[in-house]
Amino acid sequence: MAAVAAAAAVACGCQAGSGDGAPDGTYTVGVTTLFPTGTFSEFVDRLNEIGQENGISFDIADINNDVTKENQVLSGFATKGVDLVVTSVASATGSAAAIRRLDNAGVPVVCYNTCLAAPLDEQLTEAFVTNDQKGLGTSTGRAVAHYLGDRPGPAKIAYLTCETYDVCKDRRAGLDEALAALDVQTVTAQEGYVVDAATPVATAMLAAHPDIDVLIAENEDGIVAAAKAVEARGLQGEVAVFGIGINPTVAQLLLAEPAIVEHTTGQDAAAWADEVIAVATATRDGKDTGEYLHYTPSPEFNRHDVDAVREYLAARQ
Repeated sequence: MAAVAAAAAVACGCQAGSGDGAPDGTYTVGVTTLFPTGTFSEFVDRLNEIGQENGISFDIADINNDVTKENQVLSGFATKGVDLVVTSVASATGSAAAIRRLDNAGVPVVCYNTCLAAPLDEQLTEAFVTNDQKGLGTSTGRAVAHYLGDRPGPAKIAYLTCETYDVCKDRRAGLDEALAALDVQTVTAQEGYVVDAATPVATAMLAAHPDIDVLIAENEDGIVAAAKAVEARGLQGEVAVFGIGINPTVAQLLLAEPAIVEHTTGQDAAAWADEVIAVATATRDGKDTGEYLHYTPSPEFNRHDVDAVREYLAARQ
């Protein structure tokens, strides 16, 4: 619960914005995305699809994972007097000053995907729309365990990580827990969560360790990068890619032959948007927004259930 609020807002667990909103009385929500593509693009598309029917308009800005740009955008939202801000923060600690300025200005903030580190998250923001991050890792880890089965000798595993974000640390905890009983050896783990930057990282990992059995990516861009690297090194059929996150590119990789990507546990970006709209309308209407954490579904996709993958793709055409 943000610190500055009217007594009535405290009672309902929400906070009315101080902004004047749009001239026509529409409730105006400032939104930031970490990146303009993939999951974030799907999130924005869904917001725009259902916002108008809920009396909400959006001022959307991509920050390209840049804390300085994020600070400028969030400060701009405070100056404009938006009614609410919805943000996936670039840094669990470095984004706190900008969020605090919004709080001081009386603009409520809702996190999605990523948020501030505790205890500032609940002190400065109204709600966090997210997934069970450890559960994402556990689901994918179980799929890796099933894939490896009872093969003799230690299986060699490598990771493309996004652990600059706390949510990815939670994913790794789930992965490690699910794989703890297996005879596995982690040969390397390196940061790589944006396709263009992660592809050469993954390629170098495979060049240094061509005997890797499984390459695990902690987000969807990492999955794409890992698949590109496996193909570039000619290791199809030798290195299997597992990951966390789903977008149409990842879905196509699950259908592609020869097999590279075996499984992913996705985050439903459209469900994020639906829940954000629900929290925004409750905040606007002075209603209880419920528990601080708002969990959304985490569907699993694998190449042995092509119908589910094709259904996902068909819904996004």
